[in-house]
Formats: sequence, structure tokens, C-alpha cells
Amino acid sequence: MVSTKYLLDHIEALLRLSHEAKDRAISAKIQEMADELRILISVADVTDFAATLSSASSVAVPVSNEFVTALYETKPKRRRRAKESASDASSFKPKRAKKRIDK
Repeated sequence: MVSTKYLLDHIEALLRLSHEAKDRAISAKIQEMADELRILISVADVTDFAATLSSASSVAVPVSNEFVTALYETKPKRRRRAKESASDASSFKPKRAKKRIDK
């Protein structure tokens, strides 16, 4: 596999080449290629990181969901309190009203 450093060097070379191009359309296309390559490298790094995390954890995660699980790990949802029954309604205490202070 190609190292990330090697690919980043290629991105820098593409950017230098785009600055030297005299035609704006060619320069824009080369910069677009550099951006796409940068995105591919980022996705590969994140995928590698997710694979490292999933292999380090003891929880078995399906292979197709390792990437999503690493990015969007969620906390358990809070449960709602049970609704008050009719017997609880008799013990209802209204909130105190704040006193107005007139100056």
C-alpha cells in the first residue's frame, strides 16, 4: 500500500503545478484533482482508524458497519418518567408564584 506521506507529496506537486498553469480552466481542474485525492486520503485514514478501534474493542461489530459505528457511536437514550396516575393527581402541588416587587 502507498504511504500517506507519499500521496501528500503528490498533492503538493499538483497544487504547485496548478499555480504554474497559465490557463485558468487547467489550473482549476488540477486543483480539483488535488482536492479529490486529499478526500480519498482522508477517508482511507478514517477507515483505517475505525478498523483499528474495532479490532481493539471486544464488542463484535458487523464488518459493514464498523466505519459508521466508529463515527456515530451513540449513548443510550434516556427513558421518560411514567405518567402520573389518578391517585398521584391528588398529591399535586402547584408551583409557587413569584412575588412582584414594585418600585
